[in-house]
Amino acid sequence: MGKELQPRKHRHKRHYTFMIISGDSDRKSKQIHLGHVATQVLAFSLFAILVAIVCYVAYITLRFKNLQSSNSAMQTSMQAVIDQQNAQISELSSQNSSLMSANSELQANYEQVSKALNIMVDDEEAKEAAKIEAALPKGFPLSSQASYEARLDDPSSDSKDNAKEGDNILVFNASGSSHVVASGAGTVLTITSDSKYGKCITIDHGNGYKSIYRVSGTVLVEEGDSVSRGSALFLVGDKGAVLGYQIKYNDEFVNPEDMLEING
Repeated sequence: MGKELQPRKHRHKRHYTFMIISGDSDRKSKQIHLGHVATQVLAFSLFAILVAIVCYVAYITLRFKNLQSSNSAMQTSMQAVIDQQNAQISELSSQNSSLMSANSELQANYEQVSKALNIMVDDEEAKEAAKIEAALPKGFPLSSQASYEARLDDPSSDSKDNAKEGDNILVFNASGSSHVVASGAGTVLTITSDSKYGKCITIDHGNGYKSIYRVSGTVLVEEGDSVSRGSALFLVGDKGAVLGYQIKYNDEFVNPEDMLEING
């Protein structure tokens, strides 16, 4: 038989029916008829959607894990920073404690040094005050007791008698073999002859005061010598002598009796 005589096969189109049943009490149903191609398209679409959902879930899961890992790393980094800051705070606190301790020690040392300096200053001031006091011509001008008389000395006269006008002077009756001594610390300024008393020694006390000793006796010092209160200036002869004692302040004669200290 030829091809023309063979029976033709008829291809039947496949159809798919989808039934949708309501969940209500009436149980209504609805049928949807789709062709083969439409069913394949729907199936592929659903599969693609499912794959997309799975991929999205996988992406979200991976992203979440990455975020967790990043968050963990950030927390670790932050903790490291916090630990470092805490260590720095601890170190600064330790340094602050050390500085406070050192400051307390320095304060204690300062107080000790300040106290020592105050003592030194007080000592220096006391020494200076004692030096100034020692330089004042307040001492008794003889090594032994003697009587004296306050007079006025006329520099234009050769007489030792009390003048009506003149310079203040104390006249002592010095006993034999006694010493005329400095009434205060100072420097021997001049040693000269004296027409009334024999010889004259002037001592500069360096504070505006000068003391003058006029007597007949042996001179025991030289010009420029430093003397202290009580240093011997003259040796009086065996028969004794008359001492004329004067004081100048800023080159003006003052009353020696106002400064004289008599002990014993």
